[in-house]
Amino acid sequence: MNAQTILVFGAALNADGTPKRALVMRIYAAIAYGKLCVSPLYIVTGGNPQKEVTEAEVMKQLLIENGVLEEQIICETQATKTIQSVVLCSALLKKLGFIPKQTRLVVVSNAYHLPRCCWLLFLLGWRTRAVAALGNASRHFYKCWNWRLREIPAIVWNSFGILFN
Repeated sequence: MNAQTILVFGAALNADGTPKRALVMRIYAAIAYGKLCVSPLYIVTGGNPQKEVTEAEVMKQLLIENGVLEEQIICETQATKTIQSVVLCSALLKKLGFIPKQTRLVVVSNAYHLPRCCWLLFLLGWRTRAVAALGNASRHFYKCWNWRLREIPAIVWNSFGILFN
């Protein structure tokens, strides 16, 4: 496969189904990286619907509004947690013909979330390149460390989930 796969992790939507700033910034980071690629393929992942629309569907619409062609976008709309996104996207990538250990995925999320996303993908055999989106948690010192410290037990818990299932 010649496509550069850009995997964008979702973020919670507002109650009215509109995207929060974190999600919008993840999409902008993905678009910026995609402009550097010859043939980008965007995989957007995230369930957790609000007003009957999922995070992935909102991200797809944002990508289209910013000039990405619909055929360059694949939605994974079932995952409600990071570990589910990793497992479901890994299966989807294999189904599309991508091969772990031979494929480098570009992973887009906020800086605090990227280590967990990339680590879990690594446990499933994928090579990754992290692209951090700007966001409040990455700009404000206390929020930054609050979010990062929350990720430590999540990394451990999710690692066990991957390794023992």
